[in-house]
Amino acid sequence: MGFFDNIFKKKNESNSSELITEIPESWSVLTSENNGNLMLVRKNVACDRIAGNKNYSTSCGIAFKLLSPNANGLPDIENEPELDNLEDDIFDFLESDLNSIVPIVITTSGFREFVIYTKDLAEFNVRLEKLKKKYPKYELTTYDKSDQNWNTYKSFK
Repeated sequence: MGFFDNIFKKKNESNSSELITEIPESWSVLTSENNGNLMLVRKNVACDRIAGNKNYSTSCGIAFKLLSPNANGLPDIENEPELDNLEDDIFDFLESDLNSIVPIVITTSGFREFVIYTKDLAEFNVRLEKLKKKYPKYELTTYDKSDQNWNTYKSFK
């Protein structure tokens, strides 16, 4: 990192431990391919300002198979109206008190995955169990890993 980079380093850039009091929002849609299938990525690009925040150093995911994907592997909302409610609840259950941040949503090949950064993994898991009980039709799977620099988030450009 050069001299001017040190002087003009953006506030909240990588590894900050500044308290987040609200989640910035500005969503973009990126397209790509996954094993020859269309991949849609919704990215909250406003999270660039908080990416790497030390308080949210655990990356988690919630993934599930779509119940009624179209021929392109994308959701068919007319045949799967509950999907919108599930998505709304994922955001509400996880972000409402800033326990977690959902900066990426990936849809491809008949699956949807939410990339999440959390500050309290135990609480994330409690909320995930509530989601599983409310939406038994969906087999919600999860993972977690340390990602202090938000490398997963940053990999989607």
